[in-house]
Parts: sequence; structure tokens; C-alpha cells
Amino acid sequence: MAERPLGIQGIEALYEECRTRVQDGRTADTGRGLPAIVLVGPRGSGKTTTLNWLGYLGSRRPHAYFDFGSAAPRRPHEVAGRLAYGLSHRFPRQTPLVFPRLTLGLFVVAPELSLDATDPERAKKQLRQALRGPQEPNAAGDRVAAVAGLLQDLNLVRIPGVSLLASLIRQPPSMPLRVTRHTGFAWYAGPLAALDALVELNQLSKSEEPADRAAVDRRLCEAFLADLRSEYARRQRDRNCVVLLDNIDAPGGREFLDLLMELRDASGEPDPLLAVAAAANVGRVPAMFATGPAGVRVRAPEQAGHADWVRAIPDPPPNRSWRWYCVQLRGLTAGETAQLGTNIAGRLPEAPLLAHQLTGGHPWSIRQLLTASARLVGRDEPETLLRAVLSSTAPSAEDADEGPLLEEEARQYLLRDLTDDQHRALVECCAAREFDAACDAGLLDRFQLHTRDSLARVVATRLWLTDPVPQDAEARGGRGSGYLERVHPHPLRGSSVLHPWLRLLLLQELAALPDRWDAVHGKLRTWHAHHGHPLEVLYHSLALHRVDDVIEHLARRLVELSDTDIWLYELYTITAAPLRVPVVPEQSATLRLEQLAADLAPRSFAEHTPLTLLVVGLWLASDPRNRLPGANPELNRTINAMLQDLAMRSVPRRIGLMHEAAKYV
Repeated sequence: MAERPLGIQGIEALYEECRTRVQDGRTADTGRGLPAIVLVGPRGSGKTTTLNWLGYLGSRRPHAYFDFGSAAPRRPHEVAGRLAYGLSHRFPRQTPLVFPRLTLGLFVVAPELSLDATDPERAKKQLRQALRGPQEPNAAGDRVAAVAGLLQDLNLVRIPGVSLLASLIRQPPSMPLRVTRHTGFAWYAGPLAALDALVELNQLSKSEEPADRAAVDRRLCEAFLADLRSEYARRQRDRNCVVLLDNIDAPGGREFLDLLMELRDASGEPDPLLAVAAAANVGRVPAMFATGPAGVRVRAPEQAGHADWVRAIPDPPPNRSWRWYCVQLRGLTAGETAQLGTNIAGRLPEAPLLAHQLTGGHPWSIRQLLTASARLVGRDEPETLLRAVLSSTAPSAEDADEGPLLEEEARQYLLRDLTDDQHRALVECCAAREFDAACDAGLLDRFQLHTRDSLARVVATRLWLTDPVPQDAEARGGRGSGYLERVHPHPLRGSSVLHPWLRLLLLQELAALPDRWDAVHGKLRTWHAHHGHPLEVLYHSLALHRVDDVIEHLARRLVELSDTDIWLYELYTITAAPLRVPVVPEQSATLRLEQLAADLAPRSFAEHTPLTLLVVGLWLASDPRNRLPGANPELNRTINAMLQDLAMRSVPRRIGLMHEAAKYV
């Protein structure tokens, strides 16, 4: 049984809704037909697992799966043939689908069938003879071998060409050869007699001209859809057939689906085929345009539905982009992460919550962290080991004590599609709070032209940009989220940020290069100062360990401002800055706090002790590894005490600081 992914209820509902809107041509009102549903998300978001689950849900009706990322590159008509083979399987209490038009066409374009292009009559005679079928006594044995090979291809292993497929579905048990010939010949007949049209198709298949190859693909994909329409018109069925297409952003994926959408437009007829695809790169999905970094309209699972797709279609549609419907897989919630971690929650209760907080709910990464955490069960000082979990051996290592580190493997997995130069550039860009600022500040100037031109697009279309998380008590281990939004007269722009998990991994890579850390944060600080962004200047000052600058600003503002919420907004915004060394595993955050304050800001620590400890405490608390145990975050007591101290010392007395302190109880 396939594994049911967590958090896909909306996608399941959309899938079932579209499966049951049977497009059999029996009703006059067919509406807009069916969308090409594309499940999108960054690498590791669970797209393949979701497709497998949808295949399981539809396993009692015709369905087929094809992975463009693992199979050898295939032309559109070859993909159609493989899907037809999957759809033609027998299912309980279901009349199997048959594909006489496609079968005949695949046979005619088989590489080994060569007809005389100089003598039309001889060519037709050769075709008639070939259609009589193989006469060799070992034909049955060849068929068995071909079946084994085809099944390997459907399981993503390369096999020889499409001729094997034609030999398999040429005469399935439920479809006599005469049906293939009669139905197929009748369909191919047009301005030319059927034999003449098939001879011409054979000759086009031998050409290397792009136009001729496209004509073959088009004709056979037309045959594929015509067979499906005919089957549903001939016999009533309660579900559309389903094709599950993984990695359509790989070579061959778009070519097949583009042609399918074009043929739907050209025919004007509904077809009973629901295509559910998956892609990690929305730049390869020609969906409807939307403002934002990705440039296409992407829906959350909770928003998805056939009616939602129909409502968004322009009238009149300017192009075929309306046929594509992108649904983004969401990250796991804390509760869903806890479900995945039930096997270790009783013995290491902090692990699931920490995995969720570090990864922002990224499914693949959560599984890696939970697997790595399970190795720590029963060992001494589990909290110390959890703080060092990213530096533990990756779960893929055969030896638990040797192999790549988890953080290294995660970086390589998540950024597999980037060039080395793009990777190095992204490491520096992660220093900026908002990704746009990294590009605007000129951090890409020292990299290759291709990287400068492509990095922003690559990051956006691979869905590694997200909305910023509100900086407030909840982001530091306290209670309450979003209550400081829109309180500041000059708030941050709120533009897209790198996914927090990816940024964490990249920041650790940048921290290993002290000179580049200082240079990049220094450049960003100068750029923000030039453009009048004081909070961002202090954000990068803190990253550069200029704690005194931050304390001086916040001490002055605490006196100047009459609105405590504005001061709190500035406090949280600045202390969200990254730390070069965010965690010292063998030292708890509470023990590290006072030492760090004294080392980085001795003057402020002496003159403004509570404020300095509050700033450094919130700065450390921005990393969830410093907030163990999760049920009673370690730094909360210090943060609470310092806020209360400031409230008592402030003139006039700041009741808002007392309320804020209560969020850390």
C-alpha cells in the first residue's frame, strides 16, 4: 500500500472532483473540461509521494504513471504509447480500454518497418504484409521478453525503442486484430486512402526534419485522445482515466503536455483524461500569469478546486496557459511533524518540535532530522546532542559515525539543480534579510554573467522564496504572533525571503568563510545606510557583532517613543539578524548569554545591562536550537526578567513591556 502523505486533503478533494467529472461527450454542457493539474514545490516537498498516493486512490480505474526525470528522454508519441499500455490494463469489474488507432500508428512508425519511398504500390504491399503479423514460431517468446522490457520502462529503466510497445498492444486479448485494422484504417483515412496515409506516416517517421517529427508526434497523440474519446463514448464509465506525470520540468515533459493541451484546444471536444503532473521548477509550467517572483498563479491546497480554476480563466483566454492549474504542496505543521516522530517522541520529546522549527515544515528535511535524532535516543545529554544534530552524520551514511554531515547532504540535495557558481552566489545572498536586497546591493556583481542574470529567476521558480515570518514573541519561543504587524510608521518592505531552512544551511556555509561574512554584511549595511533603511543597517551591524550600535539605538528610542509596540517592532526586527556561531552545542544558551554580551559589548553591558542581555537573549533565541527544551524554552526566563526590569526603569513606566514579558512565562 502506498504511503499517504500528510497535509494533502485539498489535493485529494481536487483529484476526486476532477476524476468524477466524466468527459464522455454524452452531455451538451461540457464547460471548460479538465485542467492539467500540476503539483509544484521545492525539491523534497513530497511531490512524488503524493503522485504515488493518488495512483493508489485511483488504482481500481484506468491509470498510468510516467517519470520524465528517470526514464530515458522520449518523444511525445512514445510517451503516449507507454501511457496507453498502462491504461489498457485489466481492472476488476472494468472493461479494459483499447487503443486501436494509436496501436496501428505505433506499428507503422516502428523503426524496423521501412517502406519503399520510391514505389507507392510496393510500399502499400509491404505494409499489408507487415500487418499480417510475425510468422516466426518463437513469436510468443519474443512477446514475453518484450513485456518484461516494457515493464522495466514503466518502472523507469531504459529499454529499446517504441517498436516493442507496438508489438505488445498491437493485439491485446480483448481486441482482435481485425478491430485494430478496421477502426484504425477508418480513422487514418482522409484526403488520402488509409494505406496511402499510413505509408506517408511511415516515411515522415524516417525523416530527421523537425517539422516531420512534429507531424508524427501530433498524429499519434491525436490517435491516443481519439481512442480515449471513443472508448468512453462506446461504454459509460464512472471515472475519467488518470495519467500521473512526474518531473514534467525534465526533458520531454513539457513537450508531451504542451502537445496534449494544443490538441485539446484544436479539437474543441472534451476528453476523459485527467493529467496530474509534478514539477519543482514552475518556470517550466506555462500556467496563468500572476504577480510575484514565480510569475505564475499558484494555489494552496486549501484553495484548490475545479470551480476555482474555472473562475480564474480570462474571458476570452489570450492563450492556452489557462489549461494549467498549479497547486503548491505546503509544508508540514508542527502537529503533522509530531505524527511522523511518534516513534521517538516518547523517548526524545524535543526532537519533532525542533525538526519542525528548523526546517519550516519541509517534508524531506523533517524526515532526515527525525532519522538523525532517533540515533540519539538513550545517549547521555540528549539536549546537547540535539543542538549539534545538523553536524551529525547524515541518515544516508551506512556507518552512523562516518559519512557526510547532515547539513552538507541537505545543502547538496536541495541545491542539486544549481551550478557551482550559482551555489556560491546564493551563499552570499543569504546574508540579506530580503532576497531582493541582495540583488539590488550588488552582491552578484563578482559572479559570472550567467549567474547574475539567472540566480533570482532560478530561486523564484524553484519556489525557494517565501513570505517573511512575523518577528515577535512567537518567533523567539514566546506566545503570540502577528500582533506587531502594521504598527511601525516605516516598516520593512515585506518582500520575499529565502526559505528559512535553506537560509539556515547557507548561513552556516557562509559563516565558515569569516572574511566573506564580514565583507557581505558590510556591503549590505553600507547599501541600506545609503538608501535610508536604519533598521536594516542595525540588523547587519548586529550580524557584524557591533552590538554597541544596536544598544545605543534601542536605548535612545525607548526614551523617545511613546508607543511601546513601535519599540518592540524595532527590537525584534533588529535581533532577527543571523549569528556567525548560532549554537555552541556543549554550552547552553543561558550560560553563553552573559559571556557573549560581555565579550561583544562591554560598554553597553556595563551601562545598559538589562537591555544588553535582552538584545543578546533575543538574538540567540532566533535559532530554535537555543530554545530547548521546547516545553519551557531555556531563554524565556531571562527574556521575561529583562523586559520586566526595563519596564520598571523606564520613564514613563511602560506597561506594554510588562505585557510583553508575560508572553515569555
